[in-house]
Amino acid sequence: MIQGKVINGRPSVQVVFLLPGQPNFGIDFVVDTGFNDYLTLPPQAISAMNLPLYSSVAVRLADNSESLLPIHIATILWDGEEKLVPVLATGLKPLLGTSLLQGFRLEIDFDVNGVVSIYKI
Repeated sequence: MIQGKVINGRPSVQVVFLLPGQPNFGIDFVVDTGFNDYLTLPPQAISAMNLPLYSSVAVRLADNSESLLPIHIATILWDGEEKLVPVLATGLKPLLGTSLLQGFRLEIDFDVNGVVSIYKI
């Protein structure tokens, strides 16, 4: 099970990154059920982490505009297991999308410091 909390009205969970030759570290991600991919990180964070470039993709953003975004690859720890995932380089805040939630159930207590729980189905 993965747990997080509601911060400023947004459900958030920590994702642990496994980078070669560096200690593991976690980043808090906002769970975004309107985002159907895996993860996003600001381009500056991807650059600092030196994530390898995989490809790029044309996407339609929430404001209905289209953009070409680079896709990087990262190894994360997800529910206790290593997982290789695509990370889109975009935005100002880290987002976690529904592709990463496949096979899991999401529960959110929308309250001050509410609990966010992600259970394997």
